[in-house]
Amino acid sequence: MGKRRRALSAFSIASAVLVGSPCWAATVAPGSGDLSINHGQGFKPVTSAAQAKVGDSVMVSPGGTATLTYDDGCKVDVRPGAVMTVAPLSPCAARSNAQDGDPNWGGWAVGLATAAALGFGVYEATRGQGTIAAPKPASP
Repeated sequence: MGKRRRALSAFSIASAVLVGSPCWAATVAPGSGDLSINHGQGFKPVTSAAQAKVGDSVMVSPGGTATLTYDDGCKVDVRPGAVMTVAPLSPCAARSNAQDGDPNWGGWAVGLATAAALGFGVYEATRGQGTIAAPKPASP
């Protein structure tokens, strides 16, 4: 049973890492005004649709428009004059106020799978604590 438990733990951790680390998280598309994106080395102008990853920042000039579309299809307007950071989960998956009114079952499934995998991993990691016998001191 020990091999099976280790295999399940390894699978759970690998699943959580795979689900939680997307290469590209969103596409940003300019509407009107000046749009800029920061991939970690300062803001650069964007004149056509561009890929953005988790942690990138986007901003549009006052009076301008742009749309950030996450990989799950969730669309969010970039507010003029504000800096928006691309999140690991789309606002739709996180159930916040995004413009997409459709329920996002894919986001719920990913969130539930991640939570289950992490929970199982924590359970397995803490379950065996205290069961290892301390070595006995050598006799003089």
